Amino acid sequence: MDLVIGGQSVILKIFQDIFKESADDVKKKELTYFALAVFSYVYLRLAQAPAQEKEAFTDQIALDVLIESLPHCGENISTKEAIPEYQKRYKEYDVLIGAIFKENAFDSGALITLTMHLYESAMGKSANQKMIEMHFASPLITQYVVDHVEFVKTKFISNP
Repeated sequence: MDLVIGGQSVILKIFQDIFKESADDVKKKELTYFALAVFSYVYLRLAQAPAQEKEAFTDQIALDVLIESLPHCGENISTKEAIPEYQKRYKEYDVLIGAIFKENAFDSGALITLTMHLYESAMGKSANQKMIEMHFASPLITQYVVDHVEFVKTKFISNP
């Protein structure tokens, strides 16, 4: 859970430093949804456990993170309202995250698309005016995903 909660700060820093956005203007619940989606995507695909156990684990992590993060997001949203909203956002991010993985590499075009979608969702405006920044931010988003892959491999995959 700490990885997901801390990850929100990392993403917010990208918005502030690369996109030059004010923290007050960023929809922080969207950063929560993105951080949860990255963790869930990676965990569901890499962890060595029965599918039902993995789903139950990611559901519990999502609930715990939403309960912890929502009071600090700057919006008045209940956990009950956030759960279906997150489920919808997860479906969107799941497809976009999946598209970034190529055999032994990352698809840079798909990474830009993922970063654009995150920006537009968190800012509520088009990313068209931020295309140069997208090229600087997308490697940081890549590293964010790689960090999750390494975390799941280290923490949840048994070494024979």
